[in-house]
This record gives sequence, structure tokens and C-alpha cells, in this order.
Amino acid sequence: MKNTSEYVVQTLIDDEDMSADLASLYPAASKIGDAAAAFIDKADQTIEKKGLMGTPAGTVAKCIDICQNVVKEGAAISRLLRNPRTCDTVIISRRCEETNPATEDDSMTQSTVEDVE
Repeated sequence: MKNTSEYVVQTLIDDEDMSADLASLYPAASKIGDAAAAFIDKADQTIEKKGLMGTPAGTVAKCIDICQNVVKEGAAISRLLRNPRTCDTVIISRRCEETNPATEDDSMTQSTVEDVE
């Protein structure tokens, strides 16, 4: 079998065909992550150029942290539009993990179970 670029892409990325109904949303979803990334860059430069310290620097750092999550959410939206059946389950489970983080005891139990296996 001859390896064509199309074959390699299909092997690496198991995308479903994008629905025509959802296709118009994809460019807007991409802009979510782009805007957050641009803000992170600008905020980082502002801290450095203006030599921010104390409360102003802390405020900008918190904004950067929020934007880090926005970048991740924008990527999740893009993936969901490309692969609605596959990504829906992944996104729901990730959000469930975020709202119910494992306690320290849970992580100790998990590592003990992994050690036994």
C-alpha cells in the first residue's frame, strides 16, 4: 500500500466529516483561542515593559491564567465542531473531573492500585 499524505492524515486524525450546519461556526471558534493567545502575549509584554509589580502584576497574572483556560476551551470547541460524536464524551468527562477533582487520598489509593498491578 502506498502511503499518501491523505492516508497519513486519516491515520493520525480520526475526524468525522464536518456538518455543513456546523462549518460556519468553525472560523468563529478558532478566533476564541486566537484572541486569548494574543491577550496572553500582550499581557506578558505589558508586565515586562512596564515593570509591573505587586497588585497590578498579580491582576495581569490572573487574567493570563483565565486566558490559558480560554485557549483550552476554544480548542475544545473546535474539536467538538470537527468530531461531535467523539469529543462530546471526552469534554463531558473532562468537565466532570474539573468539578470533582480527586482528593489527595484518592490519588494515594490510585497509585497504590497501580503499584499492585
